Amino acid sequence: MYLTSIPLLLISLLLTGCATPARQQQLAAAIGGLDSELQQLEEQLAVMNSLHYQKAIDAPLSLRQALTTRTPGPNGLIPARQTLADGPRLSYDYRLPQGVATLPLGNPCLDYEFELRHLGLLGQLALHWQGANDQGSLLIDQRDCPFSVKGPGLQ
Repeated sequence: MYLTSIPLLLISLLLTGCATPARQQQLAAAIGGLDSELQQLEEQLAVMNSLHYQKAIDAPLSLRQALTTRTPGPNGLIPARQTLADGPRLSYDYRLPQGVATLPLGNPCLDYEFELRHLGLLGQLALHWQGANDQGSLLIDQRDCPFSVKGPGLQ
């Protein structure tokens, strides 16, 4: 639970205890709206790489939500394991199919743009792969990717 959620929870408990059922519904809607606005602000700050508080260590909510679904990466492979750690550091472990010797990478900054942008300026993406005869790894620092501030892509 986030530190910002605790005061909201306490305020909502205090207010709902004193409110009529109709007011309780209004308070719940207002608190839900504030929570979603807080989430949007967090995401906007992460995109702008301006997180200078606890969220600089934690990955934003949209990245955590994206990691709950197992979708193929830019190379068409689904990671066998993915780990998100404080720092923030995201690790993808790939098991390569038969006949594939190495992880196919074009430009890693572009291939993993969503993850790197949402990890923030301090973020790192660690790629590990293992095939039948070979294995390898690559560490990408977000600050080494010159992302455009105007939208997707590099400068």
